[in-house]
Amino acid sequence: AIEWFEPLCVAGLWTPQLIELAGGVDVLGLAGEPPERVGWDVLAAAAPEVVIVMPRDYDLQTAYREAEMRAGELRATGARRIVAVDGARFSRPGPGLVDGIETLAHVLHPDLFGHGAGGALELVAG
Repeated sequence: AIEWFEPLCVAGLWTPQLIELAGGVDVLGLAGEPPERVGWDVLAAAAPEVVIVMPRDYDLQTAYREAEMRAGELRATGARRIVAVDGARFSRPGPGLVDGIETLAHVLHPDLFGHGAGGALELVAG
């Protein structure tokens, strides 16, 4: 999960735990730790299956535009899928995080939960 692009930061604090609760594994973020700065090479070396773009407090459309601007770098990670989500669902502790877990479940397991939880847009391969 990418929380910020300038500098490139992977998600931390509660987000890795939310990913786990949704049935995923965060390959770089650490639960309870602050977001960590990484290089694009580190992200690619982690070999993520899915890259989730979730800039803090950005709505879905803005997160998607940010991901589009960095599509080349994101695709260079080798991820099968790149998905932008509504970052506001993850940036503040509270009951709204349940919506975030639901979004993550849809993103990580579309075969079980279907596509689109109302808070995610996938970048088209290319």
